Amino acid sequence: MDPYNDSGIPNRRPTVRTVAEAAGVSPSLVSFVFNERPGVSESTRKHIRSVAADLGYQPDPRARELRTGKAAMMGLVVRNVANPFFNEILMGMQENAEGDGVSILAMDSQFDAEREEAHVRSLASRRTAGLAIVPVGDASTVRLWRQLQPSAPLAIVNARLAAAPDVPHVTPDDETAVDLAFNHLRELGHTRIALLSAPPQLMPDGDRTARYLQLCSEHHVRPHPIYASLRGDGLTEHLSDVFALPAAERPTAIITNSDHTAAHVYHAIHRQGLSVGRDISVVGHDDLATSALLSPALTTIRVDLREMGRQAYRRLTEPGLGNHREHVELIVRGSTGPPIES
Repeated sequence: MDPYNDSGIPNRRPTVRTVAEAAGVSPSLVSFVFNERPGVSESTRKHIRSVAADLGYQPDPRARELRTGKAAMMGLVVRNVANPFFNEILMGMQENAEGDGVSILAMDSQFDAEREEAHVRSLASRRTAGLAIVPVGDASTVRLWRQLQPSAPLAIVNARLAAAPDVPHVTPDDETAVDLAFNHLRELGHTRIALLSAPPQLMPDGDRTARYLQLCSEHHVRPHPIYASLRGDGLTEHLSDVFALPAAERPTAIITNSDHTAAHVYHAIHRQGLSVGRDISVVGHDDLATSALLSPALTTIRVDLREMGRQAYRRLTEPGLGNHREHVELIVRGSTGPPIES
């Protein structure tokens, strides 16, 4: 559709009636199609949507909000928007949402439970149609959302909350991820293997740590969990103290919780005059696009983060879907190697 007429004056935005006239159907039938109402044949749906696309028609979200009493918007609350992991989740959700005429409003709790609660209250006050949350700590905000928006769907992402077993969860296969990383390092000869994690009070589940401690026990490896802030300079400082230990005491390998934090691990290792992959091996988690560009390239656990986002959105729009656990695989690069004898 040409947005201008012969006089150079902009044409008006196409309406339901415009589409109906062009498609040779009634306005009510066009409304049925765009509101996903039953009783319309698939061929008619395709015809109306094709005509609407040619005309540049888009449903008015404000009209839908007035009609349904809910915003044509889903919420996403994450723990740390600086981590590209969560941007990939958002992009996956958007891929599915755009086709439904739904917007995704993303908010960052910054690992702060009070900020997370404020975001949930804000989204509920906007009558947001659903919420996907990457929670901090326990299930308090899950309970809060249910109190404020009891009929709106909810999905928990990248966490497994025992306190909310009936809420659909979308997670990587974390236990397998730890198995892959731990066994890879053991096969290289490492016996001083650390695991980086958020502090227990901010950790939404203990699955990764529990599996790591179990593997240490099974293979008679002394556990070295590192609980630290996962933000910026504070993380680098904390890890620098760990890597400053005498060679016989410090870990020779570390399993991180994300590729984002792995970059800070690299920085802390270099600050001590040590070498990644030689003095200390590093395994990431996520396989972000930039991870192969680090020097040396990062050994990591690959996860399809956009698929996790798509699966989270599906659980907000398709009632009855259960948990989804995303497949993981180990990608070996230069950041891991045999330990140096100390």
